[in-house]
Amino acid sequence: KAEMSLVQSRRKGTRRDDPAPPATWDDKYEGQTNKGGASAIDMIEFILSETKKEERTAHDDELSAQHSYEDSMKGLKDEQATAEKDLADLRKELADAEILRQQKMEELAKTEAEKKALEDYLVKIELGCSFIKTNLELRDTNRANEKAALESARDLIKGTPAFQEAMAVAHNETLGDCKDICHGKEELVECKACLAHISVPGYCAGHPATEGC
Repeated sequence: KAEMSLVQSRRKGTRRDDPAPPATWDDKYEGQTNKGGASAIDMIEFILSETKKEERTAHDDELSAQHSYEDSMKGLKDEQATAEKDLADLRKELADAEILRQQKMEELAKTEAEKKALEDYLVKIELGCSFIKTNLELRDTNRANEKAALESARDLIKGTPAFQEAMAVAHNETLGDCKDICHGKEELVECKACLAHISVPGYCAGHPATEGC
């Protein structure tokens, strides 16, 4: 019933006044301004300042770490590029060495084949060489005897009248038209001038020591 009465009174426009504030309340709320509030604000500002400092320090540390990371990555990439170049050079050297090895192997095989052929040839001619070595002294003696016999035959032939006549005929043929002039006096200037086809004075001019000049 009381609630219904309160609702009805509000509907009729009636309103109860707010209760008066307690006597301990002042007109203006000052909080803890006069009781150490400034210290709390200073503390908050200090915390805020330190937080900003820590944030700047963290940012600087992060920036420095980023720079260090980038420098480190650049150094690693440079080292990687150098290592890759060295690896490529080593691979090329290895390929060249392999080509050279193949060439040397081919040369070795060719040399061994030539050596084998030479050894086979030496085996083939060994009997003949052994015979020559065994009979070398006898062979040298036979050749010396043959040479001496040929020289003796030559001397005998030179001493025959037929050989001497043949040599005289051949010599006279070399004298030609000067045969009569040079007969028995080939050392005289007349014979030499005739053979040279010049006059005696002309020959003496060039050969003053000739007999008869």
